[in-house]
Amino acid sequence: MFDRISRRDMFTKKIIKLFLDLASTKTLDEEELKRESLEQYFKSPILSYPLLQEMPWDLLVAEAKTRGIPFEGRDKNAIARDLFLIGNNSTI
Repeated sequence: MFDRISRRDMFTKKIIKLFLDLASTKTLDEEELKRESLEQYFKSPILSYPLLQEMPWDLLVAEAKTRGIPFEGRDKNAIARDLFLIGNNSTI
């Protein structure tokens, strides 16, 4: 039914390809392109699953508190997305 794929293959083949495919479209400026790539990554539970599985809840909440990102009543995916998109504006 479904082919099993290792975490390494998921990252090296699927996720990197997604980012490279998005990077090849030159219609958006660089900052908007990076933001859109991360948005698509976190919209897909299949793509973001390895990252979210490896990130402990306590560590995620501590980092959200440090960066001033709300965490109460939110799921792991939403908090991680905000950490990458909102909390890291200097690199996006």
